[in-house]
Amino acid sequence: MDTSPRRFVILALGLVGGLVFTIGLFNYLVDPYGLFGQNRVGIYISAEREFKSSQVQRYPHDALVVGNSRMAMIPVADLKGFKFFNAGFGGGNAEEAYYFLNRFAHKQKLVILGVELGQGDPPSPKGDIFAPPTLTSTLNNLLSLKTVEYSVKTLYSHFTGVPVTLRDDGSFDAKPWFERWDKPDPAHLAFVVEKLGSGYWNYKGASKFPMVYYTRIAECLRERGIICVVVVPPLYEVVASRLRDASAMAKYQAWRSRLQTIFPLVVDLSTSPYCAEENFFKDDPVHFKPEAGVRMLNTEVIPVAERAAKGR
Repeated sequence: MDTSPRRFVILALGLVGGLVFTIGLFNYLVDPYGLFGQNRVGIYISAEREFKSSQVQRYPHDALVVGNSRMAMIPVADLKGFKFFNAGFGGGNAEEAYYFLNRFAHKQKLVILGVELGQGDPPSPKGDIFAPPTLTSTLNNLLSLKTVEYSVKTLYSHFTGVPVTLRDDGSFDAKPWFERWDKPDPAHLAFVVEKLGSGYWNYKGASKFPMVYYTRIAECLRERGIICVVVVPPLYEVVASRLRDASAMAKYQAWRSRLQTIFPLVVDLSTSPYCAEENFFKDDPVHFKPEAGVRMLNTEVIPVAERAAKGR
C-alpha cells in the first residue's frame, strides 16, 4: 500500500499545526493588547478597552477615574488621597462607563466620573463590550494576523524607543500629544473651536437625551457602597464664554437638575476659570493639559469625595 499521500497529509498538517502554534505562542508572549498579563514591554497600540478591562484587575488601586479621552489624559499617579486607576476611554460614553463599572467596580472607595455638559445616553447602544472573553474570541485574538502585526509593532516600538501609549495605571501618555497638538495653528484652531462650539451653542435641551445609563451607574455604585463624584469638565474659554449668557445657561438647567438628582455629588467646571486657554493644548481646544486635569481633580473634586467619606 502506497503511504506517500498519507505521509504528505500528516506532514502538511504538522507544518500547519506548528505554524499556528508558533503564531499563537508569539502573540501570547508579546500580548500587544495586554489581555493575558504577559506584556512586559508596554502598550503601543490603540487598545484602551482591551488593556484597561484586563489591567484594572491586576493594578492595585482603591479609586477609579472614568470618562472619555479628556479624563484619560489625566495622569492619575499625581492625584492625592487615593490610589487611582484611569478607566477613561477615547470616545467613551455612558453605556461603556456603566458596563465597565458594573464589571470592575466592587471594592473601590471612590469613582470620579467625567460627564460632558449636556451628555446623555449614546444613540446606538452596543451592549456589554466588557463581558468575559469566550474561547472563540480568545483563539481569534491569539491566531489573528492583525495581532501578529500589532505584536511586531509592539516589539519594534519598544526597541526603537517609542513612548508607550498607556501607562500601567491606565493613564494615556500625553507626550506624543504635546508634540503633535501643542503648536500654534490659528486657522485650524478657529475651525475646530467653531465646530466644537456649535454643538454646545445650539443645544436644544435635555428632553431628547435619556440618562438611563447614568441612573444605572448611580444605583450600582450606591448598592456597593462606593462614593461617586461627577465632574463636568471645563470647556475651552471661547466656547464657555458664550455659555455663561443667561439664555444659554437656561438651556442646560434641566440637564443639570437631572444630573444632580441622579448624582448628589456633582462638581460642574464646564464654565469655570479652568476654561482658560492656557489650560488647553495650543491647537486642541477639546483636551485640557494633564497638569490642568490633575490640579482640577486635586483642588475641586477629591476634597468633595473626602468630605463625603468623612460624613459616612
